[in-house]
Amino acid sequence: MTEPTRPTRLPVTALIAVDAAARDAVVMSVQLDAPDAVVVRHDLSGAGAGVLRRVVSDATGVVEDVTTPLDHACLSCALREDLLPTLVRLAREGRWSAALLALPLASEPVPVVRGLLGGAVEGAPARRWLDLAGVVCAVDAGGLLHDVLGDDLLDERDLAHGDDDRSVGEVVARQLRGADLVLAPGASGRERALLDHLALPGVRAQVEQACDTSGASLLARRHDARASARWEDPRAVAPSGAPDADGVWTLDLADWRPVHPERLHENLERLASGHLVGRGRFWLPTRPGAVGVWDGAGGQLSIGDAGPWQLPGRDGGGATGAGVDRSTRLVVTGVDEDPERVRAAFAESLLTDAELAAGLQRWVGRPDGFDAWLGEVGADEAA
Repeated sequence: MTEPTRPTRLPVTALIAVDAAARDAVVMSVQLDAPDAVVVRHDLSGAGAGVLRRVVSDATGVVEDVTTPLDHACLSCALREDLLPTLVRLAREGRWSAALLALPLASEPVPVVRGLLGGAVEGAPARRWLDLAGVVCAVDAGGLLHDVLGDDLLDERDLAHGDDDRSVGEVVARQLRGADLVLAPGASGRERALLDHLALPGVRAQVEQACDTSGASLLARRHDARASARWEDPRAVAPSGAPDADGVWTLDLADWRPVHPERLHENLERLASGHLVGRGRFWLPTRPGAVGVWDGAGGQLSIGDAGPWQLPGRDGGGATGAGVDRSTRLVVTGVDEDPERVRAAFAESLLTDAELAAGLQRWVGRPDGFDAWLGEVGADEAA
């Protein structure tokens, strides 16, 4: 009998979580159900200069357990200095048919996906040896509502990588958005409803079956990088399409008009505080060429600049194929909150017909109070 041919590239499944027990349960499942797979587990500790512990194991036990100092306690440093080189080295050995990459707790999927798809080792693309098979998010179903909607900060739960003042909810929401599969064994109706509203549309049907997913089957996936990147792009923001249920609802708030800078400031609490998860895009009449990013959960709100409305690239789009007309669109999911409060705050934040009739040109270059998030207003920006 001939031995099965090893793949030319090592399929890698990335595992993300904020709960150590949920992550360990998946690792154990893979080691029991997939004897031909290797598990690479990374843990970060330390503030400023960090320490990375790497444990490589398979069905036979621990293959290596190494501690490495890093310049900074951040995921990008771990990716560049240890994670990618280790995976490439294991792929070259040809001993395993698949790999599970158990990332440090509270890691976000986007940097890892970009690293695996576009990183380089020894001057050659990592994709020469590695193939991103999928991104799996493991959650503690019992603590999901608190993790996503509570106001815990990463630092308060020893989950911060370096100087990171975000909430746990912000990270969990991004993990759910970037996952191809969500593992939430024991999730109740309300927890499943929240997962359905926050995860990729194609992931919804898989959440309920998560408790029956074997370690071998979760490795047998195919990551759609284009769909995932588009789902993350604020230019292409859209609701998941999940029905409102068990006190979980989603509003799709969209209008072509810009937001009034002062009134948006006044309405930030109504739009983002409480048990809300929001993401989307907006534009200010003071910065008509810039896509404003809206991303909030756990009582925290991040506002940023995603660049121009049209991304240069093939077929008139960017790497994600995104390119939309200038508009404001926020997708807000709430649990046991009043959706009319959010809807009214959104409507009040938009420019009125009278303000629009006065002309947008008078706004360009004026101070708007968003310099802390978006940088100084460009006086030469044209509408």
